[in-house]
Amino acid sequence: MKKLILTLAMSITCLFAHFANAQTSTNEPSTKKKLPVYGAVNVGYGNTFFRGFLGDKETINDNRGFGRNDGYTFSTFYYWAPKAFLGLGVGTGLKGMIARPNKGGDNETYSYNYYHVKIGIKDYFITKRFNEGFAFKTSVGYGPANERTKFGNTNTYEFQNANGFSYLGGFGYAIPFKNSNAALNIDFDYEYSSKNANITGNSNPVKFTTHHVSLNVGVIF
Repeated sequence: MKKLILTLAMSITCLFAHFANAQTSTNEPSTKKKLPVYGAVNVGYGNTFFRGFLGDKETINDNRGFGRNDGYTFSTFYYWAPKAFLGLGVGTGLKGMIARPNKGGDNETYSYNYYHVKIGIKDYFITKRFNEGFAFKTSVGYGPANERTKFGNTNTYEFQNANGFSYLGGFGYAIPFKNSNAALNIDFDYEYSSKNANITGNSNPVKFTTHHVSLNVGVIF
């Protein structure tokens, strides 16, 4: 599944690159201008909240001394944003989270990591200029998640591997750099995911949902 997702991401990226090259050769034969394709790289901090099977487990863990499932977020995206779109960019990319080790219980360590390949939009609806001012964004994605519990006393592990869809909404603000098409972006994201999971020692798959919030800082160029 991971190979399929990565292959899909590479295929979409290549499609954007091919389209960009076609735009150059067709529309700009004599002068070289910046194509309406932007790259975005962001890092941040976030927290994941569980419902369903993992929600019940989280409630038990709260009473056993475990903390929140927080960690570090990362994302990369490509946007196609011609001036005719009046601040709207359409794109594809990837977002994920690497959780900090969450210790509790009887010498146990718990973590939940994920990433999703996405398609989405980002709209600078006030300035009508992409990568400047306030923005709203939304995306839909698909990808894997991994939950791991290490039992320190016996040096054994319990794993849960899951796959499913995610839906993201957020808002942010872009501060352009002087004499540049690049800008500093600060975004707040909310992401809802629904997944089916396979658990070590459990022959039946289980379903759960997550709610993830994060604050992210990065550059679109």
